[in-house]
Amino acid sequence: MALTKTDLKDIARGLKVTDFADFRAFLSMVYTQAKAKDAHYSYTQLSDNLGVGSTNAHGIISGKRALTLKAAEKIVESLGLTGVQKKYFLTLVKQERAKTPEDRDDAFEERMALRQKELPSELDRRQLAFFEHWYHAAILEILRLETAQSSAEWIAETIRPEVPLKDIKESLVLLLELGYLKFDEVRQRLFPTDATITTGNEVLTLALMSFHRQMLKLSVEALDNVARDDRDISAITITASPALKEQFKDELIALRKRFLQLSAEESAPTEVLQVNLQMFPLVKKKG
Repeated sequence: MALTKTDLKDIARGLKVTDFADFRAFLSMVYTQAKAKDAHYSYTQLSDNLGVGSTNAHGIISGKRALTLKAAEKIVESLGLTGVQKKYFLTLVKQERAKTPEDRDDAFEERMALRQKELPSELDRRQLAFFEHWYHAAILEILRLETAQSSAEWIAETIRPEVPLKDIKESLVLLLELGYLKFDEVRQRLFPTDATITTGNEVLTLALMSFHRQMLKLSVEALDNVARDDRDISAITITASPALKEQFKDELIALRKRFLQLSAEESAPTEVLQVNLQMFPLVKKKG
């Protein structure tokens, strides 16, 4: 049976665009499911159904053709997306088309806010909120120091870059609600628990993207505002084969584990450090 426009809308609404980090991946999945229902369904038909011209759907999905906001508006209407789902799709397009880092950050924050509205439970929303600001993780580690005090005022005087007192108070409430902090009877203050900091599949991708974006920004801030003796920032540009790239990834994983082990074995820590490890390509993929 030939796929109808109503069928296509049902497929799109059933997928939930808020579960995707890329509008192209969402459209690709819409096409895949449409093809599964109708083996004769083609990219040309998809283009017509989306109102983007007879040959544009494949180019948009493959990344060879840019998607304008005007065309995106046609697509969300054609797919029957409304409310948060519509806004989220358009925000994904805005983020890709952003000309400045500031515009890209604004779009990402809008995505975070929209995603939170769609999360099924309050716990999921709080877990996403944990990764929304870098200082939640920093406060946890600061409170591991033996000299630490659990008052928001003390934390505000200790943490860098500076964080408003109001935000620190809200962070302590969040960490207590998540079970990452509790009152330690021996120390007579708040202290981190052994609870694993994690997220469900509902929030994982967006949460980690948010966290990593913030930590990259902190590294730039440290370059300008932290004395050279107190930081170590270096970079190399190298060539590699696909096999060597995978080996590099394994080496980075091993290094992360080694750092965590050394930190866990330290009996008298006096500092909290942020260690970022990044590797990314500088050439476009062909084919």
